[in-house]
Amino acid sequence: MKQKIVRLAAVAGILIFAFIIYKIGPQQIWENIKKLSLGNFLILLGLRTLYWLLRTINWKVVLDAYEEKTTLLHLFITRMCGHAVSQLTPTAQVGSEATRILMVKSSSKKVSVASVIVDKTIEFLTNIFFTALGVTIIITRIPLPGKIKTFFVVGVVIAALFILFILSKQKRGLLGWVMDIMARIKIRFKFLEKNREKIKETDEHISLFYRNHRGAFLKVFLLYSLLIMLWVTEIHLNLVFIGVRDISFLDTFLIVILGNLAFIFPFIPGSLGIYEATYIGLFALFGMGADVALTLVLIRRIIALLLAGFGLLGMLKPARK
Repeated sequence: MKQKIVRLAAVAGILIFAFIIYKIGPQQIWENIKKLSLGNFLILLGLRTLYWLLRTINWKVVLDAYEEKTTLLHLFITRMCGHAVSQLTPTAQVGSEATRILMVKSSSKKVSVASVIVDKTIEFLTNIFFTALGVTIIITRIPLPGKIKTFFVVGVVIAALFILFILSKQKRGLLGWVMDIMARIKIRFKFLEKNREKIKETDEHISLFYRNHRGAFLKVFLLYSLLIMLWVTEIHLNLVFIGVRDISFLDTFLIVILGNLAFIFPFIPGSLGIYEATYIGLFALFGMGADVALTLVLIRRIIALLLAGFGLLGMLKPARK
């Protein structure tokens, strides 16, 4: 049943993607893409590579706090392998993080799991902070129907409360707490029960980071804030390169921040179809055509697939099978 659901989700994403291209018209999209020169494309590719390098540095800060002797190059290759898995398989974001855990060289897998959980939590926390900022700006700057304003505000509040709840549980043992909840409702997995002590040790590693490494926590938060601004710069240049001249950097910031809504569907490879539909809606909000939105997304996907190809190369070594 789980495999059928994943396959149906992937097929649904492909159908949405195909329908959007059909409705907009491939000719108009191709005309927009032709405005992008090879030099401009290489700039965008370089900025996206820098984006992944900065994400790798964030993860390294967390691992350094655990006194793990891991090189930036190894972590970068591992990161790109995870990116390849998320882009090319129905595991999406889940598969990316699992790949990181499996491939990273560390003193123990418990530390690997803890580092990925902490890194991802801080990333979510930063995204929610900037999303709250973006929603505040958009509801005061753009006249929106009351229902849409309420949707944005309620969504941000729920997301903020959720991540703060998760953060507080991590400090006291999130994984053990989840297992206890599952046990109370009579859900037990032999694998989890067999490894309860290891899971408890992982919880201790996570809690240790928040207790003893507040400086590292703040550093990663600030680096993820810088990462978001780099992402906005990249998208803004992309729009300028395809001929959009009347868009402000603030408008690009709001589009990027609210575009994170596309990633709430974790089992569609690369959020195919969902990402396009989200950006078309956001561009309409700012008075821009659907063809511009889809052109932007297609360029982003081409770059993402090129980097996914690089990630696949990192899986060629027998030791990483």
